[in-house]
Amino acid sequence: MYRKNFGIKLKITIAFSLIFILLSFSFNLYCYRQIRSLMIADNDAGLLARANALLSKIEISPVIIPLPDNNTDIRVFYHSGSKIITVFESPGIIKKIKTPLKTGVTDTLGMRVAYVVNNNEENPAELILVKSGKHLEDNLRYLLFLLFACSLISVCLAGLIAYVVAFYLLQPVQRIINAARVINTNQLRDVIPVKNTNDELQELTETINSMLVRIDESLQQQQNFFASASHELKTPLAIMRAEIEVELMKANADHHFTALLKSQLNEINRLQQVVQEFLLVSQLKSGGISLYKEPVDLSSVILKLFNRISPLLTPKKLKANIDFDQETESFMINADLDKLFIILLNLTENAIKYSPEGKLINCHIQETADKRFMQLSIANTISEENIPTTKLPTAFYRQDLRQNGAGLGLWLCKEIIELHEGELEISSVGYQFTAVLTLPKL
Repeated sequence: MYRKNFGIKLKITIAFSLIFILLSFSFNLYCYRQIRSLMIADNDAGLLARANALLSKIEISPVIIPLPDNNTDIRVFYHSGSKIITVFESPGIIKKIKTPLKTGVTDTLGMRVAYVVNNNEENPAELILVKSGKHLEDNLRYLLFLLFACSLISVCLAGLIAYVVAFYLLQPVQRIINAARVINTNQLRDVIPVKNTNDELQELTETINSMLVRIDESLQQQQNFFASASHELKTPLAIMRAEIEVELMKANADHHFTALLKSQLNEINRLQQVVQEFLLVSQLKSGGISLYKEPVDLSSVILKLFNRISPLLTPKKLKANIDFDQETESFMINADLDKLFIILLNLTENAIKYSPEGKLINCHIQETADKRFMQLSIANTISEENIPTTKLPTAFYRQDLRQNGAGLGLWLCKEIIELHEGELEISSVGYQFTAVLTLPKL
């Protein structure tokens, strides 16, 4: 199954949040600049109003100097020709502040400086009013913090809302995914329910359903071909086999002719096995295969199986080692005997086919630790250190194209075992190939 790194809901949330961040911070930055300008202008107006109020009360002759407000310094002076005559100057930082070039409010050394001039020739007083700019800067920083915090909270809320909305809007897509996930080759006619929404989701659902119908029709044609071809081939092959067996029973048959007939009989046997596999494939694909379960003694089946295949061991000088677990009290399982024999015959024939000459085929039968399952393993030596096993249980897959067979054996084994509510595990390590079959006990 595909592992999702970033779902559509998360992508929508991230995209919406990024857009919202861009717009929100741009808007808040614009608002901050406008409000900052208004606050500075208001502060400037307040300083100038206070400076003018003080200047209106100042007299040069006689000298009258009003007291400044707390945290406010002043300097009172006038020009006499080209000289500047200071009448009064508060102690402190104001001594370091030069007279501005023009009237108004300026910022110097972290202080706000208001410079006003009395245009009355009889009282040509000039005033510099100095006040700390810290309070204004603190207010501006607090405003910036509030706007940033509001933007951050807004982004989080917008992201959460976007995720919830995306989750709601994508519910139909999730329903389509869930419905499509359970569809297999036996359920292609179980189409996805279509809701009349007149949007892209309805179009997507109808398109998927149409595709499923086309796939089902194609698979039905393939299955019908498998079934028809297999049935048509069974009778001619049976007749040919019977005729050849009759000829082989004649005592006066020529030696070379007898060898030829035996070769033909082997090929017919192989074809009959392929036809039988094709029939099983068509039945499995159509869901028409039935199991006739009954109590089966697995140990008895194994002994009969190896007795039957013993002639196949001789040409390659192979030996079979059958090991029954001594602590297992009963080897009884509930299974379809015919289908079970097909599975075991397939696995042992594979072991014989791929084993090098003179090697040993090991068969071990035991019950699992919980005593609920029987476990049968068939192991054989192979010519390679290890082979890929992932695709081996795939229909029509053949690891070695030079070998006979249609590539259906392990796939059929896996499918039939799963119908028995069991499982098949295959592995290849250290020049050893092992098939482990697990079936429920009786």
